[in-house]
Amino acid sequence: MRKSVVALGAVLALIGIGAAAIPFAEDFAASRLKAGLAQNGVQVETVTVGLLDRSLALRNVAGGPNGELKVGEWQASGLTWPLGELLKGRLPFQGLNWGDPLHVARLHLRDFQLVQPDAGNSWKIGELTGTDIDLHRYESAYEGPFRNEVMVARLLGALSVDRLEQSDIVYTSLEQMTQSVARLTVTGYVQGLVDTLAMKDWQVKPAGARMAGVTVAETTARGIDLRRPIAMVSSLDWEPGMPIGRVPVAEGRMSGFGGDLMTRYGLSLGSVSTDTKHDSGDVSRSRVRVEEFVLAPSLRSVEALGMRMVLQSMNLKEVRLGFDCSTVEDRARHALTVEDCKLSGPDLMEISLAARIIDTDDEFWRSIDEGDVFGVLGTKAALASARLVIADKSLLQRSLQAKARLSGQPVAAERAALATEVRRYQPPGVLITQDMSKVLDAVARFVEQGGTLTVDAAPQPALGLEKLDYLLKPGADLVNALGLTATVSR
Repeated sequence: MRKSVVALGAVLALIGIGAAAIPFAEDFAASRLKAGLAQNGVQVETVTVGLLDRSLALRNVAGGPNGELKVGEWQASGLTWPLGELLKGRLPFQGLNWGDPLHVARLHLRDFQLVQPDAGNSWKIGELTGTDIDLHRYESAYEGPFRNEVMVARLLGALSVDRLEQSDIVYTSLEQMTQSVARLTVTGYVQGLVDTLAMKDWQVKPAGARMAGVTVAETTARGIDLRRPIAMVSSLDWEPGMPIGRVPVAEGRMSGFGGDLMTRYGLSLGSVSTDTKHDSGDVSRSRVRVEEFVLAPSLRSVEALGMRMVLQSMNLKEVRLGFDCSTVEDRARHALTVEDCKLSGPDLMEISLAARIIDTDDEFWRSIDEGDVFGVLGTKAALASARLVIADKSLLQRSLQAKARLSGQPVAAERAALATEVRRYQPPGVLITQDMSKVLDAVARFVEQGGTLTVDAAPQPALGLEKLDYLLKPGADLVNALGLTATVSR
């Protein structure tokens, strides 16, 4: 019995000694971290280390010879350090280097400021909170001139975050143009894949301006894939200005457009949205919509005065437009189809375009994915067909009325003169053939009688994109190469 009591007493004593030693160990770790940061040019007013809850807090951080980095408060809790790093003698309290892994249950920053003198830009973040941050080890070897940009991209490729919230974000460029966001929320970020994104009150303010030029009240997106641009920026041969490729988005919407620039020119825009659905691994359908675009110039705006005078001459107070475009990518069947791209203005006109590109090879899709427009021209892809339809509802008549007011001629005379000019038109560098004359005659009849003009392109055989340079050469037979025909209907 005595032995048991003695053993229990010894255990309790050890526990008591260990508990009493924790504050000393925390103070020692904090002083070591503060000294280590100072050696690296980072000054910290206070450092607090919590061993039991694996937490770290820094207050009033200033780094760089001229205080380029400032952080009012930096807190991290639930720090987890890989066992392999511990066996190598590496501790998170000693500071992180590029490439180091880390897990943080919760991260909080307040009053973050970063100035980059070499680039001439700066970042400010009022507050940042992240939960379940998991950073895997990543490659840190890089000897090029863009180390910071490449390292950030590699970090993003190794990072996962359950939820990230930021508020009062301000970016100032070398030209002193500022971009700001009131609140940004990202959920489900996994190494470049984003589940959802929400952004409130995005503003762009030109240098020296008192008001924001463009503002967007709300931006939302789902299913964002940033892996391709992250991989490109992470590479050794990346340089600023290089194309970063296409960023797939399952759903996205921007609404609440405003700002001084739009107000001065009498512009308003309801929303811009996009969505992409995958029928299978090789087939995707995308749709882009622009809704409630309105041009209504004000008499109080000098910049919009000329446009208002033009609209008045056409008996219009405003112009309302909408845009809707649907495309289908079928990589299994080597085809890209523009099903219907439609620009419509109520009671004015409606313009629609459809096209089909066939024989798309891997190089074509690589160019599309990487944003290499000129790379498409060197592929085997070919234009199989295209159709442009212009339905006039009143725009042609209104335009001729405006022209007639300026010239003092009757509307009928202006219409006849324009139709004659179309028939006599000879495009420079294009072979004038009988088929060309037929196309121009159809356009002239559209001017004379209105209705709907349909222009079809059906090249036989399909026109390879690598042959498009032929169309730009003097003497090109444009109509025959594209298989152009035009018809007019009432």
